[in-house]
Amino acid sequence: MKTTFTVIIFFSLFHNPCLGQIPKPEYGPVFYDAGATYKLENVDFVPDSTAVLKAVFDIDFMAKDSLSSNSLISSLHRYLNVHVKSGIKESNISLAFVLHGASTKDALTNEAYRRKYGIDNPNTNLIKTLSAHGVNMFICGQSAAYNGISKSEILPEIKLALSAMTVLTIYQSEGYSLIKF
Repeated sequence: MKTTFTVIIFFSLFHNPCLGQIPKPEYGPVFYDAGATYKLENVDFVPDSTAVLKAVFDIDFMAKDSLSSNSLISSLHRYLNVHVKSGIKESNISLAFVLHGASTKDALTNEAYRRKYGIDNPNTNLIKTLSAHGVNMFICGQSAAYNGISKSEILPEIKLALSAMTVLTIYQSEGYSLIKF
């Protein structure tokens, strides 16, 4: 028994400090309830504070269940937080995303989402806060039609596009970098 107790004390003293080294996520300066980032020291590649960043996100990910928000939508919050925190003006950042495939359900109004899944859309606040910061948001019309989603069922912040391929082609031709996870 004494040996077991000594082993437990030994590991408690020397193993737990490692757990204290786990970085804690930080929020802000743009969003304080989404888009967690981590403070980094000695970063080797940081954009110049005068950089102009333009990115279009290709989102076709579906959360594991209808209760969860789409983490790829929240990645736009993180994009804004991390770059503004690094010194780039928010006005120098232009973002857009297109939902297609499995993510089309994320564009539904609360009423439409409730009819299909029995709860409010867990992405509504993410979409509304991105819209308030000038993010252009689209749903693939082809995916919407395939999934039986009408324009009246789509959140007003999201525009119905001919196709995701159209959005991605046009935005890239306008100098937006494609971000695909």
